[in-house]
Amino acid sequence: MKKVRILFAGDFCSRPSASCISVSDDFKNMVRSCDLRVVNFEVSLKPEGSFSPQKVERLYQSDDVPQFLCDVGFNLFSIANNHIFDWGTPGFIKTKTALGSACFGAGNYNEAYRVKEVELDGLKIGFLALTYAAYTGVFDDVVHHDGYGCAYINDLKVNHVILEAKKTVDYLFVLAHDGIEYCDVPMPETIARYRDFIDYGADGVIGTHPHCPQGWEVYKGRPIFYSLGNLFFNSKEDTSYRAWNRPHWYEGLCVILEIENGIITYQTINVRNKDNVEMMIDDAASREAHNNCLLSYFADEEKYNKYLANILEQLNLQSIVDKTFHPNNLKSSAIMLCKCIGKKLIKKDFTDDFKLLMLLRNETRLNALIRSLKGR
Repeated sequence: MKKVRILFAGDFCSRPSASCISVSDDFKNMVRSCDLRVVNFEVSLKPEGSFSPQKVERLYQSDDVPQFLCDVGFNLFSIANNHIFDWGTPGFIKTKTALGSACFGAGNYNEAYRVKEVELDGLKIGFLALTYAAYTGVFDDVVHHDGYGCAYINDLKVNHVILEAKKTVDYLFVLAHDGIEYCDVPMPETIARYRDFIDYGADGVIGTHPHCPQGWEVYKGRPIFYSLGNLFFNSKEDTSYRAWNRPHWYEGLCVILEIENGIITYQTINVRNKDNVEMMIDDAASREAHNNCLLSYFADEEKYNKYLANILEQLNLQSIVDKTFHPNNLKSSAIMLCKCIGKKLIKKDFTDDFKLLMLLRNETRLNALIRSLKGR
């Protein structure tokens, strides 16, 4: 049986025209050396017409990005993420139309939870894309399944989807969009959930969303990559903007999984977005050193716990609260919580508070907030 090679890449977004981006030859060769090439299409295209303002930020990609990524060599696109419905149903439909049958991970309820199956050289390979409970566009209610959305990563239905899928596919890979932004190690709850996927039958887990690589491990003989970071992410007006306060924003990880004779092996390749105008392979020794440092945390629980506490302290309680209650600051968020408690004490309904709902729905961020409050 022929060796099957699958490439996974991280988050992609380019608001400026993709014509601004050059791609190094060795990067193209890496992508095209694989049979299946998967990338997270992080942000929707912008639909035609005018739209009313909204409190949460709306991101969008240039209309020429789908063709650009196809020209690079990508042939599968995960669209289960927190920005694919930034422009509602019109933006989603425009994006899905542009990507065609190569995209998966969102749609009506059945489409969102459906495994994407690809048959290659006699093997059936499945992909299940999931995301956390973002502001909009996630099916996380066990009753209401109307409209369009993405599959919710912590829905217990997911466990059953994996069990059923393994009856029809030879290999199943879970693409998980979750985690704490800018934190380069996963939360303990994230580790537990991704290991769950393996326990239920997945053959590998590939994470995105934190916008920085988070390291990886082999669990029960199956690889888990907690975050691939950004393949290329520029949501600003032009190429001049720099994310100066995010040290790993321009660093990404590509993973090549090889399946041969029932055995899965993997190869990691460091990649870089250079100055918002070039996608390239990054051979810098410092990248390998950082990867090795991240891997060391999985081998030493005490070291991991200490590092995680330090990272959460650096992100600090205010940034976690600010991000949760965007665009509120710590003071206004605290006032909002006090008001909610006050309403509860006088038996007045407070459950319609959207910002409080966002905190309770985003379990990963809620866990980080709790750990910060505990000083852990």
